[in-house]
Amino acid sequence: MIDLKTTKKREQLFHFSILAVAIIIAYFRIFHAGFIDWDDNDYVVHNKDITAFGLQNISAWFSKFYIGNYQPLTLFSYAVDYLIGVQNPLIYHFTNLLLHIANSILLYLFFSKIQQNRWVAFFTALLFALHPSQTENVSWIAERKTLLCALFYFLALLQYVKYVSSPVFRNFWPVIVLAAAAMLSKGVGVAMPLALFAIDIWLGRDLKTKKPWLEKVPIFLFAIGIGIIAIKAQASAQFLGIHPDAGIWNTLVFAADAYVQYILNLFVPLKLSVIYPYPQFLGIIEYLYLIIAFGVLAFGILAYRKGWNMLCGGIVFYSVNIVFLLQFISFGEVLMADRYLYIASAGILFPAVYYLFELIQKRKMAPIVLGSFTCLVLLTMTFIRNEIWLSDFNFFSAILDVFPNSAVAQYSVGGLYMRQGNYPEAEIHMKLAIEDDPGNYKAWYNIGALYLREGKPKEALDALNKCLDINDFTKAHFSRALLYQGTGRPGLALTDAQRVLDTQPQNARAWYIKGDCTEQTGNLPEALDCFNKAIENEDSEPLFYIRRGLIYAKTNQSQPALNDLEKAVALNPSNGEAYYYRGIVKYRSGQNPCKDFHYALNHGYKDAQAAIENLCNQPQGGQ
Repeated sequence: MIDLKTTKKREQLFHFSILAVAIIIAYFRIFHAGFIDWDDNDYVVHNKDITAFGLQNISAWFSKFYIGNYQPLTLFSYAVDYLIGVQNPLIYHFTNLLLHIANSILLYLFFSKIQQNRWVAFFTALLFALHPSQTENVSWIAERKTLLCALFYFLALLQYVKYVSSPVFRNFWPVIVLAAAAMLSKGVGVAMPLALFAIDIWLGRDLKTKKPWLEKVPIFLFAIGIGIIAIKAQASAQFLGIHPDAGIWNTLVFAADAYVQYILNLFVPLKLSVIYPYPQFLGIIEYLYLIIAFGVLAFGILAYRKGWNMLCGGIVFYSVNIVFLLQFISFGEVLMADRYLYIASAGILFPAVYYLFELIQKRKMAPIVLGSFTCLVLLTMTFIRNEIWLSDFNFFSAILDVFPNSAVAQYSVGGLYMRQGNYPEAEIHMKLAIEDDPGNYKAWYNIGALYLREGKPKEALDALNKCLDINDFTKAHFSRALLYQGTGRPGLALTDAQRVLDTQPQNARAWYIKGDCTEQTGNLPEALDCFNKAIENEDSEPLFYIRRGLIYAKTNQSQPALNDLEKAVALNPSNGEAYYYRGIVKYRSGQNPCKDFHYALNHGYKDAQAAIENLCNQPQGGQ
């Protein structure tokens, strides 16, 4: 006699294995990828908050915004990776891959419970797993937040199905906890209470009764709170309202454009991009998309009335998970991004697979053969697309291949050339960015930073002023403070440094600029306080200790001065300036400075030569 439970488990394990192996093959190239210079550095490489699990670190995860996002659980996951592999990108990529595998399996389990055909569930999950639009979430370390959010999101959906089959509170409170965890991973989790109505439709629940509405109130309340925090987080990074106010009508058309394009990208993934700029003008295609968008929503209503639950539930699931990302509240510089489709895509893929199987199920193996061929094509496309994650230039060049007039991509490529020291090539791309979008404040900021590096203060000041005329950008205030500091205008530098500190009180470099300029005005106690703040926020920079040590020396505090200068030497044993000033302080406190002066000279600090000649009375060379 056949054991049906055993057969079902074997089939599940087979499907799990195929999902995992297919994902590993599709994403094998990312094991050779590093960190991308777009958010990865801020989240991981330069983020001290993930280097430990102390109370201060945990407090930071739950109290700070990171690049305009509130995501404490995501920061926790980065901290786990850091504990395992410090800053080895392989560890972070591997975790992303594991999360994507887990999400695909959870989706398979979920759709197995929504309907009885496990092949429908399997191919839905496999299409989700292998679709090239998902590479942005899986291959980009900075998009861990989407993967982790989806993990808790799909777990919540599974638990909700259990609750519907047995509606008691012990089955519902885990839904609340998992929904909260999804929202604490990424703000898009706020769609959860609305998405549960899609599950109700899939399961055929009666939405005319009060129960399905009242039971979701706790999740709605938590979602409102997280939604408010998410908006504040975006505002803190100056991400809100970047796109010019186009009025209610244009905003609606833009939203419809994105709503339809996301669906088209799922069915025809040929021109995918990390970012999709706003249309430069509204043409026939945008108005056609508006008609299609309303047509899809109207079709969803019709499907509900006709009892086509799988179709209606899919449209609702897709719509509620994408609606908060359609720029009704303008955030960021672009209209669309592939990463926004991760969870929402399930609402389109599931009914497509379900009705395909319904249509051709009488042809026995035809649905499986067609599904397998489609997934093989998508696997190949995903494998190829992962080329863009192997280097920063691949990353931004891929955007330019699709959108050559993208100001964001142009100034980003320019930034890469600038960091390499190729200033002429950097200037070409930054000027192209300004030509493409003269109102893009980041393009003006980047070229201002380039001119500052090139030693062109007038051109740098003009560009930074134009940036600030468009947007009160904190980084532009910082760069202008550097410019004023370097051109002997400490009063103006102080004003800009303070503007930076008003929004970024933990910016150690801004505290340093303020300390330096305050010292120039003769206010040594306040300068000392500024250098203290700089060290509190970044205790690994030798220059901060040197400058504080000199303040101590000027106020006749020799021992604290020596302590700071010794710390500077310990942090950078090749720092000739630290040796030189340590020698000066030693000399003034009656100690022998000559060894330090010789070290300073040997490490390239030329002022030490005069000190040796005047104070040591011995020839150049070293001891």
